[in-house]
Amino acid sequence: MPGRMSGFGEQERLERRAAMRQRTRRRRRQVTLAGLALVVVLAGVAIGLAASGGSSRPHVWTRVEGVNIGGRSARTTGTAARGSGARGAAKAAPRVVVRLGAIPPAQPGPARVYTQGPARGRMVALTFDDGLCARCVARIVDVLLRTGAHATFFPNGRYAASWDPQAAKIRTLVERGQLIVGNHTFHHVDSPVVGSAAFAADLQENEQWLEHTFGLTGRPFFRPPYGAYDSGTVAAAGAAGYTHVIMWSGTVADSNLRTIPYLLHAIRYWARPGAIILMHGNYPPTSIALPRILALLRRMRLRPVTISELLGGSPYRAAR
Repeated sequence: MPGRMSGFGEQERLERRAAMRQRTRRRRRQVTLAGLALVVVLAGVAIGLAASGGSSRPHVWTRVEGVNIGGRSARTTGTAARGSGARGAAKAAPRVVVRLGAIPPAQPGPARVYTQGPARGRMVALTFDDGLCARCVARIVDVLLRTGAHATFFPNGRYAASWDPQAAKIRTLVERGQLIVGNHTFHHVDSPVVGSAAFAADLQENEQWLEHTFGLTGRPFFRPPYGAYDSGTVAAAGAAGYTHVIMWSGTVADSNLRTIPYLLHAIRYWARPGAIILMHGNYPPTSIALPRILALLRRMRLRPVTISELLGGSPYRAAR
């Protein structure tokens, strides 16, 4: 009897060990499959973000002869924030009041294309294009007023119904040094398709709308609709005083409707010191997610700034 009990106990231990090994192998397979699934999801997000630019149509990245593609180095950028690391990023930006008066005249010159800024200072430029959703534009403006965050707008005059009601608040943000307004053309034209002359006329129409609506100039900052430009576009922009052609180094791909988790993943993926992030005032999730995006940037020790703080070139004087 003892021998039989002992044999049964040994058999039971062997069966338990076999069951444990089987459970361990099953867990490993589950972990492996979950890891592979995560890799596939992240790869899909990255591909989607890279493929989606400022519109549902593919944007055109064109190398222009004689034009430097890319951001200025920290050495040549006079407005780069001093200091870096946790201490530099944690410091609140000095309060700057912009002195607005007569609109500065255009200063034509060779235009330069920027895709990013200097990494020094842990700065990130959040930029908002278009504005076809009036409630979205209003919410973005209110978040900036409430939080003190800095950003850049590239509005189209064709969406005046969204922008005109926010004119006084936008001017306040500019006067506080929180906002820069650039030109994105009036009709959101594809400049290489319409040609230099038609593009220049549309750019000027939007400049007139900006001056009339906000009492501001969009110069010297221009963003090509769809990210499409050629040498004629850059030359015409420079001749009109738009010497800073602003592209981007990352996008949340929200020219199409995206979920809030998608937008936050995109910010985590693209936000780096010196990044220029493309966003839109077109769909509610972007404006709803903006407070969470700002909180995420703080956790990443990154400071949202205007495009002029990142690159220089503001036409306005600061009154401290």
